[in-house]
Amino acid sequence: MKELTTYEMDMVSGSYGNGFFNDVGEAVTSSIIGGIAAGFTGAIIGGKHGGDGGGALGIGSIGQLVGMISGGVMGAVGGAIGAPIIGFQNTWKYAQKAMDGILGGTI
Repeated sequence: MKELTTYEMDMVSGSYGNGFFNDVGEAVTSSIIGGIAAGFTGAIIGGKHGGDGGGALGIGSIGQLVGMISGGVMGAVGGAIGAPIIGFQNTWKYAQKAMDGILGGTI
């Protein structure tokens, strides 16, 4: 049976292989980072577009609040689940892109 090189292991999406405790630590770390980054992004996008319909009484601030909360929660859950699948390195790249977009105002 052939042993995989480090390069080959990196090419497999979400592959781990550094020992059980290192792998669990990497999965938990990427889950936390992915959840926070996706939660921030979801809250910003949900808050921005939540009141686009004007609301039931013509007040869009309630829709924005609901959009911000639900967008943040859904983003955090999705990021926390998806980040360990793609691995820590890719999660870190996506989190940096998200923070650049938030700070640059392009998100």
